[in-house]
Amino acid sequence: MKRLICLLVGVALPLIGIAEETKPAQAAPKDIVISTYRVTVKDGHMAAFKAAIAAHAQKYHKGDWSWRVGEVISGPSGGDYQIIEGPFTWTTFDGRSDLGAEHQKDYDTNILPHTEKATPDTYATFEEDLSTTAATKWSNKVIIYHYTAKPGKGWLLGDALKFMKEINAKRQLATVVWRSAFSGETAFSLAYRTKDGWKDLDMDLASMKKVADELRGENAYARLQADIAESCKSISSEMVEYRSELGSK
Repeated sequence: MKRLICLLVGVALPLIGIAEETKPAQAAPKDIVISTYRVTVKDGHMAAFKAAIAAHAQKYHKGDWSWRVGEVISGPSGGDYQIIEGPFTWTTFDGRSDLGAEHQKDYDTNILPHTEKATPDTYATFEEDLSTTAATKWSNKVIIYHYTAKPGKGWLLGDALKFMKEINAKRQLATVVWRSAFSGETAFSLAYRTKDGWKDLDMDLASMKKVADELRGENAYARLQADIAESCKSISSEMVEYRSELGSK
């Protein structure tokens, strides 16, 4: 009996080895996470703020922690500046810490005195299934729609944005969607990335309604709007212009 058991174990071990070899390797995590916050600049401090934030970004924010700095030029937050860090992986973020005492001292000494207030940090993940272009195919001038979902309605809003992806692809528009991650209410930001700046707005595009109805039949656009109305707590839009001279990418 012992001999039979040994023989069976001897046969099984090579098979286990083959199974381990054929097991697909786990895919490496993707750089899909960003952190972002906004600051309001004190009256009369704009030139000093711009000089300080540009110097800080160039010195301390490279690689995974590179900054894109944008001026919000319309909407409820018009006049504020948006700072985006990343994208990175959660694994990389796990080792970020505070980038060191010297980094924090520079921010507190050179940037903070010029800011009136700042929003809390928000984290978001890139939603490839809802986007028509890659996360890092940046544009300096974008239109952003912010959708905040009603409790329990995030799935319905996600379905609506998936249909909007089909519409935007048909209209040949470059769009990306970011979903809030562990940062308060469930929210999506849909960014339309211009190809040639604000002049893109003068283009004669097929209407969303026409394209939606062509894709999914009569009244498809009306159903889409109804789903958005049912799923959204609030919606806002804005124009943002990113200033490469203020950031580090």
